[in-house]
Amino acid sequence: MYSLVIVDDEEELLNGLSRNFPWEKLGFFVAGSFSNARDALGFFNTSSSDVLLTDIRLPFMSGLQLIDTVSHLPDNKTLFCVISAYNDFSYAQEAIRQGVKYYLLKPASFSEIEKAFNLIKKTLDHSSLSVCPSTDVALTNNPLVDETLSLMNKYMDTCSLQSIATSLGINDSYLSRLFKEKTGKNFQEYFLKLKMRKAADLLKSPANLSNNEIAHMLGYNDVQNFCRSFKKEFNATPKEFRKKAVASCC
Repeated sequence: MYSLVIVDDEEELLNGLSRNFPWEKLGFFVAGSFSNARDALGFFNTSSSDVLLTDIRLPFMSGLQLIDTVSHLPDNKTLFCVISAYNDFSYAQEAIRQGVKYYLLKPASFSEIEKAFNLIKKTLDHSSLSVCPSTDVALTNNPLVDETLSLMNKYMDTCSLQSIATSLGINDSYLSRLFKEKTGKNFQEYFLKLKMRKAADLLKSPANLSNNEIAHMLGYNDVQNFCRSFKKEFNATPKEFRKKAVASCC
């Protein structure tokens, strides 16, 4: 059984999710439920949970701010799921920046919640690794390369070797050589695989993002270029990959 914390300022929904939803059948138990982000953060400052399910608009701080704060707590391994009435691409994009892999729209049906948490449970079952064995990066014990990996993972849509080198205050040629020495791959090759793994996660997500939206999140100006890169990596188009992922979790 995995622990779950639920945060929502709609009292009826919070009570329904925390008291009446059959979490045990999905392999979860509710470790805490809160109507505001401040109280939820108080819980995480003293305890831990495998999953945080939160609304975006909350008293005191937003759900995305809560997620960002919790994600930076020492030894945090919480997986994040957003449930929101706001079907806004900018919200989804910021949620994914904060490490959110599961995004539900209110009013979410039982089957939609079940689908999301089946995926989350699969991730937890396979993981000691963490969310969708994907965009978590292996540390190299070199602070410059580790920070490069962190920036690549967080800013896939905008960063480049040159921009990262500038932010680190080093020469891009030096960073390129150091990166290949420590990871065994050149920057562009590694970055492309990182983007494709992220794309695979997004295609599996209940958020049901379009190819255009995913391409934009990964820094592609041309969706066809994204689709070609994805097919080369997975030997399947994004549409074929999504269909197979949905079928495997049903």
